[in-house]
Amino acid sequence: MVGIMIGPHNNNINHVKLGPTKAAYHAVKEIFFVSQKTLEMLWGYLQKLWGEGYGDLRQLGGPIKIAQISGDVSQMGILPFIMIISYISISLGLFNLFPIPLLDGGHLMFYAFEKVLGRPLSQKTQEGFFRIGMFLLLSLMFFATFNDLKDLGLF
Repeated sequence: MVGIMIGPHNNNINHVKLGPTKAAYHAVKEIFFVSQKTLEMLWGYLQKLWGEGYGDLRQLGGPIKIAQISGDVSQMGILPFIMIISYISISLGLFNLFPIPLLDGGHLMFYAFEKVLGRPLSQKTQEGFFRIGMFLLLSLMFFATFNDLKDLGLF
């Protein structure tokens, strides 16, 4: 038997005996939940950039914030630490599938273009997409790191 469930109502850990099928079901359910919440927050961030959103862009953090949160959660115990690391991994994995050149989703996008067009995009077009993707990723990394440093009181 495999399985541990952490109850959201208290800090107690409820050990629940689950068979492989139920454990897989709960794992997939949790992945969908975390993915849905990640997409909702991303949509809120995008709406905030357009002026009408509900997302707080100050919450967006980079490696420093991940380390801080991981450190705080690790003091609660090993299971909450594993949970937060798995949530971060799921969110980053989902982000990696977005159709942004330089990410895996960008490569899938190029494969889809190639399938639809019957030929690959020209080298010049691909380079243009990669430059746009590089600009987006560097901008996001800069913004997240700036938020991290701002939280530390350096700005």
